[in-house]
Amino acid sequence: MALEEIKEKLFEGLQEAKSRLDENDAYLKVKEKFESLPSVVQKLVQVVIGLIVIYVLLLFPLSFYRTAEENLALFQENRDLVLDLYRVKRKSVLAPQGAPPIDPSDLEGRARSAVMNARVQPEQIKMISFFDNKANGNPTPSIPNNIEQKGVEVRIANLNLTQVVDIAHAMSNLGSAKMVGFELKPGSAEGNYFDIVYKLVSFNIPQAPERKK
Repeated sequence: MALEEIKEKLFEGLQEAKSRLDENDAYLKVKEKFESLPSVVQKLVQVVIGLIVIYVLLLFPLSFYRTAEENLALFQENRDLVLDLYRVKRKSVLAPQGAPPIDPSDLEGRARSAVMNARVQPEQIKMISFFDNKANGNPTPSIPNNIEQKGVEVRIANLNLTQVVDIAHAMSNLGSAKMVGFELKPGSAEGNYFDIVYKLVSFNIPQAPERKK
């Protein structure tokens, strides 16, 4: 019943609009000119007007369709971005944690053990000292400045070639510590002996301060 009432009101509205239009002078003049045109021209005008009406009627749904397509493309792009971020976060959580940094005193003990295991005599160990790779003005270029680079410098005299290789291999496997320097020159003993300087650094990323809630 409500539908019938709507139809009646719509029909009444159209009739009222038509009545007002018939009373409009400008409309009457245009109507007279249209009726005075040849029948072919009248049909042509009707076709043009019909096409314009169809275009106007289609313009709104087409604009809504285009907007919907743009919104859908934007939604898919944002959805893919969120999924990518989620995957990256998940991988970062599941990724194995790096080895913890080695304390300089512990690094000094490990370096000394590596030297002694290569059957180096105590008098051959000239010096094992601590140093800060960043503070010495010779930091590794590819490492950010906020990373601590503390390590030990090991000076040994008169090593044979086997000992040089064995100690270098042992010091390259000291957890998170990395060898950043290696200096070799002929030793003072007769034969194929060398004076060596090994530089080991343990890299440490400072913990960011917790945000206050």
